[in-house]
Parts: sequence; C-alpha cells; structure tokens
Amino acid sequence: MKQKLALGLGLLLSLGSARAAPGGELPWQAVRPGVVYAAQELATRGPDQVHRLHWLRIDLAQADLAIALSPQSCAGMRLTDLDRDDNVVASLNASFFTREFLTRGHSVSEGRPWDGNYRISEGPLLACVAGAQCEVLHQAPPVAPPHWQDVASGVYSLVVGGVARSDDDDARCGAFCQTTHPRSAVGLDASRRWLFWLAVEGRQKQAIGLPLARMASLMQAAGVAEAVNFDGGGSTGLHVLGQAKALRPDEEPVPRRIANAWLLLRDASSDARGKIAARCTKPEAAAATR
Repeated sequence: MKQKLALGLGLLLSLGSARAAPGGELPWQAVRPGVVYAAQELATRGPDQVHRLHWLRIDLAQADLAIALSPQSCAGMRLTDLDRDDNVVASLNASFFTREFLTRGHSVSEGRPWDGNYRISEGPLLACVAGAQCEVLHQAPPVAPPHWQDVASGVYSLVVGGVARSDDDDARCGAFCQTTHPRSAVGLDASRRWLFWLAVEGRQKQAIGLPLARMASLMQAAGVAEAVNFDGGGSTGLHVLGQAKALRPDEEPVPRRIANAWLLLRDASSDARGKIAARCTKPEAAAATR
C-alpha cells in the first residue's frame, strides 16, 4: 500500500511539474528526461512565407544534465563537428565574433575566461555556475567573477523582468534589429528552473526570419522572463541529438564556422569536455564570413 501511495504521489508530482512548466501552448516533443523540443510556424503578411521557430526547453533541475560553453580551443568549429559526440545532447550557436574568432563580451568555459574578448561591458549575457544554476545579466560587469563556470554574451536584451522589447526599441536600433534575420536567443523563466533555447530560420524563400521585438514577444508569451539575443544570420543553428533542426539560409547551405556554442551535456566532467575539444576543427579565419 505504501509503495502504491509513493508511486501515485510521484506521478502527481510529475504531472504538476509538467503543468507548471512555461511554454505550455507550444507543440513540445520529448527528447529525453528534462528536455523537450518544439517546432513552430507562424503566418506572415507575405504569400507563401512563414516565420519558422525551433525551441528547446531544458529543466535545469534535471540532475544528469549540464550547461556548458565550448572551449576557446574549439573556436572556428562548426556545430556539425560536435554531432558525433554522444555526450552532447544539444548545441546552439552563441557569441558574436570577429573573423579571428574573438568574441564580443565575456566568454568563459569551465571557469576559464577567454582571451581577446572585445567590448566587454556592453552586452547582456547568460552566466551558469556549478549545479546548472544560470542567470541572465542585462548589464555585464567589467571583470568575470571567479564563480562563473560557463558564460557567453549577446547583443541586446530581449525580455527584461518579464517585459519584452518593443517596436520602438527596434526603431532606435535600426536595421540590425528591425530586419527579418535568422536569429538565436536564450532565456530563463522567472524561477530560473527552465532554460529556453530558440533558433529562428530566415533568408529562405519561405522562412523569412524575425525582427528582435517580434522574437522577444514570442519568448515572453512562452513564459520567458529574461532573455538575450545571441549571434544570428548565417551563424544560427540548433542541433538536437546530432540532428540540425533549423534549416540553413538559401544562399549559405554549408554550416558556418563559429566562435563558440552553448552545449547541453550528459556529463560535464573535465574528461568529457576534453573529448569534446578533441573533436573541434581548428579555425580557418578566411572561412568565417559574416
């Protein structure tokens, strides 16, 4: 009787957790415990065109998962370089970068700040520490605190305190914010338990991308309370279990070399990370077109 009661209580707790998870209206599909994926298509004003979004929602309370940033030794890799690694559950492109793969804003991997960063204090960032605890900071400190384990910076906040950026915000930014580009973003719900990754397709005949304000409003509607815009355009990519989810821009079918990527890992030990670094392709600066 006690065993049946325990099983019943566990099921109720599980169902309650599912109900409490934000983004309930999206067509989520289970990837593995603690991780769900959703593809979303939205109509546009143009004929035969859509906005196509790819979401990943990660339960940071899932004990056997960890969030990491690829190491600086991997700068110049493609996301496809990591698809053969069974330890990598999913990957998403991260920082803005130069042709030499120097990153804009703070970049920290396994507690080690990157060398050669530029414009450190301007952009918002996602910072994760041991135990899969993450936070979004909309104003970066000048120096990376020693407790940061994995950090990447974006350009422009999308959602701040549950409020999405507006069309007026985009107008003050100009074409970078207002154009329907492919986009990448990361956000947290108010509890900081649920981490969202988002990749938006664009520069295709059918999928045309999003401006920042529209992407922000969709993240807010999904229950995201704090969100950051990461590198987009041809760098945009979301891979899950070794499969690319977001289709490439029509004029750029080959995955682009990038500076770094957010990684969802089954094992965050130094040995496991070392194997990831060994899979990375060395940079070819000439191939890093913008």
